[in-house]
Amino acid sequence: MIDEKVDGTNVRIFWEPADQFSPNYGGRTDNAQMPTSLLQHLQHTFTREKLQKQFPDARKVILFGEGYGPKIQACGGRYRKDVSFILFDVWIDGWWLEKESVLEIASALDIEHTINQKIMTTAEVVEFVKSKPKSYIAEDRELIMEGVIARSVPLMLFRNHKTPIMFKLKVRDFPDISEVEA
Repeated sequence: MIDEKVDGTNVRIFWEPADQFSPNYGGRTDNAQMPTSLLQHLQHTFTREKLQKQFPDARKVILFGEGYGPKIQACGGRYRKDVSFILFDVWIDGWWLEKESVLEIASALDIEHTINQKIMTTAEVVEFVKSKPKSYIAEDRELIMEGVIARSVPLMLFRNHKTPIMFKLKVRDFPDISEVEA
């Protein structure tokens, strides 16, 4: 199954009700820098009250997504005019949720989610990305998507049982022949 890869900054939202300082907001790594406008958006969107209501019985939740919009990557302003967060994965108490459950959580939290394209073979994914498809998410309908994230159906994990098996493929991985010859 593929989803559009959004060109932004990786975001993790940690919710542990027993921690009085929760929720916490981070990037791909614990030392990642986050734009102030994005942090403010996350703090306003993912409040303690909202997360407690959505996850009343959970001990630990991690929401994975992408922060995007103006000043978050070179093309960020072409996606939208303000900063936002788009959800792509959810982990609750040691379990990775299937895509349908991720979409339900996004709807309940009133946040965006990556658009589930369809199931494709690896060869079909490569051809799709080579075709330079337009972004489904961007307000600028002429923006070519950065690429796709492909994952197995049903969801499979690496042998460590901690990480879903997936791969990313970007449009820039397939330069035009004219670009290579130049």
